[in-house]
Amino acid sequence: MKKIIYIPIIIAGLFLNSCQHELDTFNENPNSPTVVTSPKTLLTGAEIGTINNGAGNLTREISLFTQHTNGNQFQSLDATNYFLTELDNEGDWANIYQAGVNLNQIIKQFGSGYPYYSGMAKILMAINIGYATDAWGDVPFTEAFQGDANFSPKFDSQQSVITQIQSYLDSAITDLSKPTSANLGLPASDDIFYGGDTDKWKKLAYAMKARYAMRLTQRDGSAAAAQKALNYLQNSFTSSSDNLVAKFDGGNNQNLWYAFNNQRGGYMSMGKYFVDLLQNNSDPRLSYYAALDASNGYSGSAPEDANSDASPFGSYFAGGPSTSNILFSYSEIKFIEAEAQFRLGNTASAQTALKAAVSASLIDVTGSDNSAFATTASGTVSLQNIITQKYLALFTTMEPYNDWRRTGFPVLTPNQNSQSKKIPLRLMTPKSERTLNNNATVVSDVSSPVWWDN
Repeated sequence: MKKIIYIPIIIAGLFLNSCQHELDTFNENPNSPTVVTSPKTLLTGAEIGTINNGAGNLTREISLFTQHTNGNQFQSLDATNYFLTELDNEGDWANIYQAGVNLNQIIKQFGSGYPYYSGMAKILMAINIGYATDAWGDVPFTEAFQGDANFSPKFDSQQSVITQIQSYLDSAITDLSKPTSANLGLPASDDIFYGGDTDKWKKLAYAMKARYAMRLTQRDGSAAAAQKALNYLQNSFTSSSDNLVAKFDGGNNQNLWYAFNNQRGGYMSMGKYFVDLLQNNSDPRLSYYAALDASNGYSGSAPEDANSDASPFGSYFAGGPSTSNILFSYSEIKFIEAEAQFRLGNTASAQTALKAAVSASLIDVTGSDNSAFATTASGTVSLQNIITQKYLALFTTMEPYNDWRRTGFPVLTPNQNSQSKKIPLRLMTPKSERTLNNNATVVSDVSSPVWWDN
């Protein structure tokens, strides 16, 4: 397998969309970051890396496990059959940690003189390490990003990683709350997410804190996790204008779902469970999530069928090379609120938040609200319905997979043609870590739950 490595200060051409067995190799040494005198280009490069990690191969593969999509050929079919290897996600692992190298350099080299850059970098670090720990469990963090000073960083426990994520977010909020005069330079167009708007970055930090508070419902306890999440939500997103959005120029930097489908048409289609759920409820998002199938209707491919005639990817997330993808949405915030209120026994508040969550998703996906549908969708206030509605809204992110492992909803039937007949609960430790890192925590059993799923 070949790895894709991000070059800290060369941005163009980084959005490669090949499957993990066919990625190109760049000739930069990730253990020797380029010397720079400003955090500007490092931030842009790290944001591009974050987009690749949050809207690229990792989330695309995980959508196969959640049956939003289905694999019909080659590596995608292997994943649908739960045939995973330690080579499959080498590139994803490398991309996450290369983004971390850039972010760590911003924090360590420029943090004192550029607190706004440091705060943004800490939030991006939390996002990327969050992807890693949610997918693999124990991962390097405290000793990571040291380059050739440490080729064998220890693996921190997932419990420790999530504690550190929360600490990074707290520190980021402090950095971003400093006066502009404390900065030698201010982020602007080099911040491709928010254009240097520190208020939006602080909202994102609180949103992340709420996400990871709710992640620990099985560890901190239902009520405790819910109350923490509600506390953080008070300072998080207030509308869809706060969404964290991955934007693509349609040239060298293309939408990753579109580019994959354009290069490997037929490898994947929409999943039967997902499409059936949308159809059975006359969901207005159906024609945006799914394109017309071979019969000029809408259908999904079941894990056992590998039906290439089923609906391909829809316009909402893969319509063209410049189609944007949402990485973190106001809709997710309202779903977290709905779940938290439900866990605390506040049924009326949970229903209000649930309806707002569905409406926000409808606006994101279709461009307009549908009050009647949102009212119907939020009519049942239960954990199952809250998480199932969230599953429908947050397609293309990792959150439906995390929620499914954490709550058991929606109720998915594993691929009955697979050898294990068990949906994977994690990814395997990459071969590079197993063979080159003497301190690696090696996990080969994908049916072994991560710490927060116990």
